Amino acid sequence: MIANRRQQPRERVHEPARLSFNGEQSVFACTIRNLSETGALVRLADWTELPQSFALARAGAAPVRVKQCWRRGDDVGLAYLDPAQDQAGAPVDLSLWRAARQQR
Repeated sequence: MIANRRQQPRERVHEPARLSFNGEQSVFACTIRNLSETGALVRLADWTELPQSFALARAGAAPVRVKQCWRRGDDVGLAYLDPAQDQAGAPVDLSLWRAARQQR
């Protein structure tokens, strides 16, 4: 049996959302599969390379900054970031990602 390492219980949902980074120049649709006070599980429509931190926007709500904790295929485990932890940083160079995607 696998140990449950979650800090908070999660609520199962099936809600459309979007992930964004690079000043909203990179936006990807996703589905939120579950939520808690500390994070979320999202499923992407397609395998997409993501930076370590980015914004998660639920329908009708302001975006929140999150970090990627784990990834298994199209499922991504996210943790909400405190503003002190957030290092949005410079825009990401997408040319490397585009080249890797073309090789698949």
